[in-house]
Amino acid sequence: MTGDGVDTDLAALVARVQRLEDLEAVRATWLDYCNRLDTGNLDALGDVFSEDGLLDMVGLGEALDGSYRGRASIIGEFYARTGSGGGQPVRRLMTGHLSTNMQIDLDGDEARTVAYFFEIVDDNLILIGTYQHRMHRDADRWRFAHLRITVRYRGRLGVDELEGRTLRDILAAPF
Repeated sequence: MTGDGVDTDLAALVARVQRLEDLEAVRATWLDYCNRLDTGNLDALGDVFSEDGLLDMVGLGEALDGSYRGRASIIGEFYARTGSGGGQPVRRLMTGHLSTNMQIDLDGDEARTVAYFFEIVDDNLILIGTYQHRMHRDADRWRFAHLRITVRYRGRLGVDELEGRTLRDILAAPF
């Protein structure tokens, strides 16, 4: 090919590579959220939200359900109150979650996603639900402009003498 054909092929290749990089960056933001939440690193967790981001919580309970606008509110008024880190020590031996099945609808500098989660909280509370994200590209990374967390199912495990280690402790050990 010559001239226009080569330029067209190159432009198409650049667009495809950019799409793949954006898809991976969206996934990386989601994984940063999951890992920072599970390690209780609220300062780093705040970085995945845009400064004016919105978090909607549905199905966790009257005390925490609602909307939280802005990074400071999301971290200070929601996550700090859930025992995800900071504040008073909370017994959280086995708290952690699995997130799967993310689907991404990418449109330029915006992305919409849906993903599932399975979470164990305070060693015996099971939460199963969905994450819905609206993300946007900032200069340095993709961030959540809006996160809706919907708990679809919740229940308690009947477990005696459960022992374990936190993710923070595991990651702190030399490897």
